[in-house]
Amino acid sequence: MKAYFDRIEEDVAVIIIEETKEQFTKPIEQLPAGSVPGTWLEVTINHDEIVEMELDSSTTESKQQTTEDLITKIRGKNKGSKLRKS
Repeated sequence: MKAYFDRIEEDVAVIIIEETKEQFTKPIEQLPAGSVPGTWLEVTINHDEIVEMELDSSTTESKQQTTEDLITKIRGKNKGSKLRKS
């Protein structure tokens, strides 16, 4: 199941499950090596607890590229202001 490492709050990682939008917390030291906020994970949930986690590098790269593409598109549309200074 895909999950997103959203943020750190008081030394605890907040992880959001993509499909259900449920939030889980895990101690930072239990995250896979290389995990930073914005990283996608593949997780296994058992009895409402994340029991396994591994980095999902391909999803992380894909989502980052999509974000970069959207930012580039938005910046391209905003070339020059239509408002005039008085």
